[in-house]
Amino acid sequence: MIRRGFIEHSPSPPRGFWREPTLHRNGKRTAAQPSQRRQDTSPLTLSQKTSSATEDDLSSGKKNKQEYNWTKQNLQIAIPALIGMLADPLLSLMDTAYVGHLGTRELAALGACTSIFHLAFNAFRATTTATTSLVATSLQQDPKQAQQVTSISLKLGFFMGLCVMVGLQCGSTWCLGNMGIPIQSALYRPAMDYLTTRAWAAPVVLGIVVAEGAFRGYGDTKIPLLASLAASVINLVLDPILMFPLGLGVMGAAAATALSQLGAGAVYAFFLKKRNMLGGTPRAAASTTLDTTTTTVANSTAATSVGISSKSDESIQPFEIEEANPASSDGKLRQGQVIKAILGANLAMMMKQGSLLLAWAYATSRATRIGANHVAAHQVALSCWLVLAFMLDAAAVGAQVLMSRAFAQTNREQRMSQVKSLISYFLKCATLQGAMACFAWLAVLGRYVVPHAFTSDLTIRKHLISLMPTLAWQQILVSLTLVAESLAVGGQQFRILAVGTTISTVLAMSQLQHATDIVSIWAKGINTLFFGRLITALIATLRVRHLASKVRDSDK
Repeated sequence: MIRRGFIEHSPSPPRGFWREPTLHRNGKRTAAQPSQRRQDTSPLTLSQKTSSATEDDLSSGKKNKQEYNWTKQNLQIAIPALIGMLADPLLSLMDTAYVGHLGTRELAALGACTSIFHLAFNAFRATTTATTSLVATSLQQDPKQAQQVTSISLKLGFFMGLCVMVGLQCGSTWCLGNMGIPIQSALYRPAMDYLTTRAWAAPVVLGIVVAEGAFRGYGDTKIPLLASLAASVINLVLDPILMFPLGLGVMGAAAATALSQLGAGAVYAFFLKKRNMLGGTPRAAASTTLDTTTTTVANSTAATSVGISSKSDESIQPFEIEEANPASSDGKLRQGQVIKAILGANLAMMMKQGSLLLAWAYATSRATRIGANHVAAHQVALSCWLVLAFMLDAAAVGAQVLMSRAFAQTNREQRMSQVKSLISYFLKCATLQGAMACFAWLAVLGRYVVPHAFTSDLTIRKHLISLMPTLAWQQILVSLTLVAESLAVGGQQFRILAVGTTISTVLAMSQLQHATDIVSIWAKGINTLFFGRLITALIATLRVRHLASKVRDSDK
């Protein structure tokens, strides 16, 4: 220790630290100052600090990425949704299998009626998508808002179902005539029996469509799966009983399908009441069940996703991104504005769905005009394509539900982070599953299954084989389109999707006019339709990302 004047220097402290000297005045030692870090600007220290900070950031980023855990949440939603969606085609296959034993006349009549119901019901299928987004968004604020949206949407669904039922019952002869079955046709009587019998279930069918969307909005795809399985079992049991022992024939097939749909409706009604999803004056048990369900949805998301809070005092203004904000200044929903928001979303989605049905109908019509072999190949390709499309659409269900929740967050930073992460994750997921579907077409379906399993006609097989490469590479485009559209719907970009899809349909139909074979129908017309839809969906998704970064009145 060296003494110089009144300053006593202690041994050198460790590198990067500085200890204040101890001063002696009049023989008294002053209190030593606490050790402090000295600013060290040496290159080594800065490098060490930078390296440490980088490691901390990477560790934090990795932790956040793991906390989101989108894959787990997506699978929990998508797998039950996939099984449930595949149940609907099974109903048609059951009817076809049983009616085929009645004869060619009945089977032909069933084909015409199936097309009518496909158009009548699928035109309103878009209400599922709209209801999912609206319920998931309003649920983030208050369960009562989700109850109100669900209740109003169900009433709207039943009303639309009544309109469809009356239209089919009163216009059955006109519908069959437009399908090429006039009164004097031998197909008229069995077709009329099937059409008028099954039409009675139309209100229940459209109620089911809305109820499915409501449960998806709660993040629950198991109840829709249970309802679909119940419908399949009922139809499987009643079809042979009503058709053969009771001698009802094709009318029995229609009655079995209608009763199976009533069974599915009963499943939805039971759980809607049990969980008090329609509001009203709930019993204590029902209220507890709803609160538990809502808390479970929020907590399960919070446990795996940063920023999704289950605090009841956090409030948002549902649908505030749309032009009409149905929340008043005191946070209470005004019913008229809620109805306006629901109608606007549903009309936009039905416009989108209607334009798609028109495009597919025109493609089939064009194939029919080209020749019988071409339309036969088109029908086989379309049937297989639809099965894979259902599988690809399962991930889109998860994308919509998760985006709806993230987009409704009231913390701006959390909302921005989740929305960006979801967009990145699901676009990668869509590309991956599209590539897997493409490989399935090229390696298995296109080479061994589709051209040989559905027909023995060599000409049709030749058309199918030439079409396989187009269908295979198209799977990536289809997967990206379905997922991107669902992300946009989760951000409530209904109008953009409706307008963009309508424009895409017009462009596709212009391409289909010049189609000369089955390959050009798919390579030009259908690809144009999906390219237009994908561009529209990506624009809408970018807008969702932009809106998520904007400050809202409800932000905290």
